Amino acid sequence: MERPRYGLIDSLRGFAIFCVIVYHFIYDLVHFYSMDFPWFESLAAYLVQQGGVFLFVFISGAMSLCAKEPLRNGLLLVGCGLLITVTTYFYSPANIIVFGILSLLGWAAIITVLVRPALQAIPIKFGIFVSVFLFFITHEVANGSLSLLKIHLYNLPSSWYESQLLFPLGLPHASFVSADYFPLLPWIFPYWLGYFCWQMIGEETRAKYFFRQLPACAFMGRHSLLLYLIHQPIILAVTGLIFE
Repeated sequence: MERPRYGLIDSLRGFAIFCVIVYHFIYDLVHFYSMDFPWFESLAAYLVQQGGVFLFVFISGAMSLCAKEPLRNGLLLVGCGLLITVTTYFYSPANIIVFGILSLLGWAAIITVLVRPALQAIPIKFGIFVSVFLFFITHEVANGSLSLLKIHLYNLPSSWYESQLLFPLGLPHASFVSADYFPLLPWIFPYWLGYFCWQMIGEETRAKYFFRQLPACAFMGRHSLLLYLIHQPIILAVTGLIFE
C-alpha cells in the first residue's frame, strides 16, 4: 500500500509556490506593463522571492531522500527547465529564463544522486552547518565575489567568468542574460541543507506532526510542478485581457 503523503511538506511547498506566483505576478506588471510598484524594489519583496525559493529548494532536498526515482525526477525537471527557456526565448527574448528554478532543482537532484555516497559519509550536524555557511558565503558568486551577510570578503578572479558555459555553476559571462537565474552556487546548498535536516527527523516526529496539513496549501504543493509551468501563461493571459 502506498504511504500517505506528508501533508505538512505539501503545505510548505504550496506556500512556497504561492510566494513565487505572487512575486512573478508583480514582476509581470512591472516589466510588461510598466506599472509603478514601489514594493517590488523593497526588502520585503526581496525576502518573499528569496525566502520562497529557499523554502522550495530546501523541501526538494529533503524529499529527495523519499523519492523512488530521484534521477528520473531530476531529468524531468531539467527537461521542464529547457522547455521554459525555449518558450521564453520565442515569447519574450528580453525576458528569457536560462537556468531558472526548475533547472536548478533538476541538476541538484542529479548531482545529489551522483555524490550521495560522499554526502552519506558526512556527519549530519556538520553537513547542516557547512550547507548554511556555504550558502551565505557563495551567495554573491554570480556577482564576482565571496561575502558573508553582505560583508565583502574576496573578489573572485575575472578569468572564471570568461567562459560562456559556466553559468550553471554561478559563473556567468558578461553577456549572459536571464530573467530568473538560480545557479548551483549558492542554491545547491539549501538543497543539501534539506537533505541533511530530513535525516534528523525521526519517524515518531514525522508520524506525529508531518501528516497535518493546510488543505489549500497542500493542494498547491501536490501540484507544484504543474502550477509552476502554467502560472506565467495564465498570469499573462489574465493581465493581457485586463490591461490591453
